[in-house]
Amino acid sequence: MAVRIIRRARNVAHNPLLLMAAIVAAVYVLGGAFAAEPANAVERTALQQALKSTVLVLVPDDNGDLYDSGSGTIMDAEKGLILTNFHVMGDPDTGEWFNQEGLAAIGVMPTDLRSAPVLRYMARMIGHDVNLDLALLQVVGMIDDASAALPTNLGLTTLPRGDSDDLLPGDRLAVIGYPGLGGATVTYTEGVVSGFLDEDLDGEYEWIKTDTEVNPGNSGGLAIDANGAFVGVPTAGYSRADVAGKISLVRPGAMALRFYDGAVLGQGNEGKVAGRTASLGRGRSASVSSVVFGDEVDRQNRVVTPMTNLPSGATDLYVSFEYAGFRNGQAFAYEWTIDGEPAYDDSFAWSDGASGVNWLHLFSDEGLPDGLFEITMTLDGKPLYTGTVTVGSAGRSGGTASFGPIVFATEITDDGKPINSGNTFLDVKTVYAVFPVSNVAAGTPWRTRWLYDGDEVLSESDVWEENNIRSSWVSLTHPDGLPVGDFALELYLGDSLAQRGEFTVAERNAGVRTSKVNVTGVVREVDNSRRTISGALIALLNPGVTIQEWADSDFDESMVAASGTSARGGKFQLDAKVTPGESYGLVVVHDDYKAVAVDNYEIPADAADPYELDVTMQRK
Repeated sequence: MAVRIIRRARNVAHNPLLLMAAIVAAVYVLGGAFAAEPANAVERTALQQALKSTVLVLVPDDNGDLYDSGSGTIMDAEKGLILTNFHVMGDPDTGEWFNQEGLAAIGVMPTDLRSAPVLRYMARMIGHDVNLDLALLQVVGMIDDASAALPTNLGLTTLPRGDSDDLLPGDRLAVIGYPGLGGATVTYTEGVVSGFLDEDLDGEYEWIKTDTEVNPGNSGGLAIDANGAFVGVPTAGYSRADVAGKISLVRPGAMALRFYDGAVLGQGNEGKVAGRTASLGRGRSASVSSVVFGDEVDRQNRVVTPMTNLPSGATDLYVSFEYAGFRNGQAFAYEWTIDGEPAYDDSFAWSDGASGVNWLHLFSDEGLPDGLFEITMTLDGKPLYTGTVTVGSAGRSGGTASFGPIVFATEITDDGKPINSGNTFLDVKTVYAVFPVSNVAAGTPWRTRWLYDGDEVLSESDVWEENNIRSSWVSLTHPDGLPVGDFALELYLGDSLAQRGEFTVAERNAGVRTSKVNVTGVVREVDNSRRTISGALIALLNPGVTIQEWADSDFDESMVAASGTSARGGKFQLDAKVTPGESYGLVVVHDDYKAVAVDNYEIPADAADPYELDVTMQRK
């Protein structure tokens, strides 16, 4: 899809080979006697890091014309993951996306933190929750050349996660975002937490109320606490007769991070079904899933105790289900049959929104008859779901197919037995689920459904391949480690829930190494700090490599960990991330200035991302 958005001119990226050649020439002239000028490392404030973490989101329609705009927060700089509001990307009332591909143009913060954002990347929506009004985007290409490969280092910045549950009325809260188009720059507004809003009165607040102004462009951007840490997503503003002025709403960070971690888990992990990889699809058409039968539902519209067979004399039969892609006004219809004979049917205009959880109810004061109950659901006459449940003796035959209790473990033996089993795990990348199998015949449809903090992150349908299987296993894995939280696995036979198990990934142990960070900074004259130097070449050598060893190797490019060149204003960003706590050889050269050469330059273990490295150079 061609997106007609005019981007501002940007500096042409340097050629690493030319950079190496220039450094080689300078080093040969200087020989082995380097003048070790001071390299001053200065960290900017948390505010500057937060500003760099905020992006502009421009959303085109299917014709490529600009349709909507908002702001976003970079959650993972290396993978290009951006959190924003769903209403920036689509219509929350209908669930429809503003363009079929879920694409958006991303404007990043310029190095001076003052100018208009630089339109650089295209991103695609990879996850969303209409009810929470949240969406997750991932950078997928360059805005000015769709065929160009993404650079190894996207040059993005993340910021620390805060804890929105620690906020109290009166605490400081700031909102960062882009208020509009036409060259508008980033805005920062500050206020206090005014209170909290618990919409469904379940004891968990859905909104932080603040007097900080949130306008439409800021929506989807960043809310930070007094320490500059992420605590929420600015979402909306509304007026209250009992409150002076305007009150804005911020989606709490704790809730947003549960969505984010679940969406990342669903996109980034591989779930294995009997040794085969299961993938998560995106599906946008109307659908019904996670259908469960039982005799009562809770306040969240879900069946309390999943059942495949209700006892004789049961008076109530509920079926709860998740739905997506619905539109208000569509004709929803359902029909119950008992042993193949019509029992009850109804239809009505749908009015419960695009997605969510709902239930249907069949009851009899005298008790439902024993038999096989089947329900069929349709939307605008198109089939959505057909499933069965039994009441009474109809479901008690000795050969009923079933899955036994699930045992979770961090490893399994070659014959599928659990090792290191339990229900609480620390710092794990993979958790296996082992379960007994009884009377499941080849050809039987079955399904696995993984949940994270109550939300589905991965689902896979399959057909049982062999007879006489007594035990099987599935696993959930993530290359970066499973996120902290509560997990559940549901196993289905046909459309009925056959087994469910739960486990928890607890907080990671202290001492985990900080992730890699970008390196940015400014090159200045040592005698006049107001005079910046453009065209300086900066290189960090691999840990353990001295500058002399690099020279002796004929300046082997593989010994360079990261490099860059200073642009206008002396600003630079290296082309690869570095590891906090590691030491690197630092070389900075310029034709008109004495070289800076420092062995064992240490990146502090607590370095922020980006790490700011300001360098001073002396004229020759």
